[in-house]
Amino acid sequence: MTRAESLKQKANNQADFLIFNQTNIKYFCGFSGANALFIPHQGENMLYVSGVNYEQAKIEAKNADVVLIKRGENLFGKMAKQSSSKKFAVDTVPIERWHDLAKAVGGEEKLRSVKNEIRDLRKIKDETEIQLICQACKLADIGIQKASETVRPGTKEKEIAAEAEYAMRKAGSDGTAFDTIVASGFCCAYPHGTFQEKIIENCDFVVVDLGARYRFYNSDITRTFVAGTATDKQKKIFETVKIAQQKAFESIKPGVAAKKVDHIARQVIKEAGFCDFFVHNLGHGIGLEVHEPPILSPDSKDILDTGNVLTVEPGIYLPGFGGVRIEDTVVVTKDGAEKLTAAPYFPVE
Repeated sequence: MTRAESLKQKANNQADFLIFNQTNIKYFCGFSGANALFIPHQGENMLYVSGVNYEQAKIEAKNADVVLIKRGENLFGKMAKQSSSKKFAVDTVPIERWHDLAKAVGGEEKLRSVKNEIRDLRKIKDETEIQLICQACKLADIGIQKASETVRPGTKEKEIAAEAEYAMRKAGSDGTAFDTIVASGFCCAYPHGTFQEKIIENCDFVVVDLGARYRFYNSDITRTFVAGTATDKQKKIFETVKIAQQKAFESIKPGVAAKKVDHIARQVIKEAGFCDFFVHNLGHGIGLEVHEPPILSPDSKDILDTGNVLTVEPGIYLPGFGGVRIEDTVVVTKDGAEKLTAAPYFPVE
């Protein structure tokens, strides 16, 4: 069964699907750069592409006939003419385009959102997707290894990011999954602190958060280092985060509430006296996008299932002092979970 067929089965209606989100288009037909994808409740899928990407789409697109959109042609009107349905299910469009689309199909009453059905479908990764994410994780491991070799007093945060990204590119990455984070010293207290002109100083915590992208799929990993000899306080923070991450990982299996996994990590940090300094969710799904369902958070309504791929990333952030985050990308298996990122944790000593 193709992904488009799975969507039609999941939605269980007689609507034609109008897909405009680029990530969703990639999910259904494996091509990036189309204007829209039309999935009729009966008949062949149609991928609408402008002239600049037309020839490439004919080679790369799967499970869809490629249709050229000529300059000045009304895309919405063309799609409406192709439809034999009186109902249309749309993923995501800006409000202005929604009104234009409604006009083209004969009124807003003919439109409904199918965003949630698609996101639910994408939560469960098939074997091909998992293999692509595995490769992205291997490339991220290479980046972390290079970062570990570069972390030392006197080095700029920018230099570490550059070396890690180059190593991933050289090994086969299609690019970074997101802007690489390298934060040292007091900047580690900012969970999304970005690399700057700061020079690493002796005994600084250094947090490196990076990801690789491979054939559209992403990975995410964080490791924390000490540029020198760690203090007792640094060791305590590091070990607390490491234990929280491991206990949360061990709790992951099909049928477990995502908020329970978050609670387990948060409880470890609370018992160590750092309750107020874990300031973000435990993790998030990852795939074609870096952040997608399911979400590991205190108020998440997600229930984990086989094929979910997500991050587990507890952290402690002390303003003015620094912080620690440890993160892996993991896949939910039928019996539990497996870590897809495998870089060592580089013990703080």
